[in-house]
Amino acid sequence: MNRLDGYIVLVTGAGRGIGAAIALRYAREGATVAVADLDEKNAQAVAEQLRSLGGAADAFAVDVREPAQSEAMIARVVNRFGRLDVLVNNAGVIRVRSLLDTTPEVWDFIQSVNARGLFFALQAGARQMLRQPPLGEGRPCGKIINIASIAGRGGRAMLGAYAASKATAINITQTAAMEFAPQLTVNSICPGAVGTDMWKQIDREWSEHEQRPLGSVWEDRIRNIPMKRPETPDDITGMAVFLASADADYITGQSYNVDGGLVTS
Repeated sequence: MNRLDGYIVLVTGAGRGIGAAIALRYAREGATVAVADLDEKNAQAVAEQLRSLGGAADAFAVDVREPAQSEAMIARVVNRFGRLDVLVNNAGVIRVRSLLDTTPEVWDFIQSVNARGLFFALQAGARQMLRQPPLGEGRPCGKIINIASIAGRGGRAMLGAYAASKATAINITQTAAMEFAPQLTVNSICPGAVGTDMWKQIDREWSEHEQRPLGSVWEDRIRNIPMKRPETPDDITGMAVFLASADADYITGQSYNVDGGLVTS
């Protein structure tokens, strides 16, 4: 028996990278997965992969910067599948800027997705989950998993606005866990240096800022990973499955580093 048989799951920012990996792993574990992404073409491509595994899937475009779109996103999933068991708030953006070069526009763009967007998607998902029956006798009514970052654990040079947004994601996780217990569990995952398009962007923008060779920022970052290799999106999916499963029904308000040992506190 798969660990998520019968679950209805929604993953935002699931058109590529970490979100796509989580969506695929959930489908392999028996879940029905709704794929939401700003890029509908990417979302549909991931959904086709999910269907090829034999399960049902849905895909659609959503801009989490708009709370009304998050509300419509939740309503669409419930109208089609009847309920929402797990919401993974994965959508995120980044810009590499020094503090003195961070404009109001850059700050607002990052916060609008990573903090504001996460908050109102969580709010819409929680409202639905609190109205529905539990996942089983003695179990919560739903689970929310936020994708934060080890950048949210402390200051990060050149990533000040991003680090602040991820610290906010961790704090929102803790607050939501306190308010929604015992009906819902709310936890977050803090990835490290993951080889995705986002890190390609970080490397490119940081290298340009410091007039360094392309790829050198990435190499510096992964050099000191205790596990001696870069992180992949698939490295995060095990924790995502665990937090969604019955094994984590008594865990809430926690933020787990999945980073190969980069942060140990």
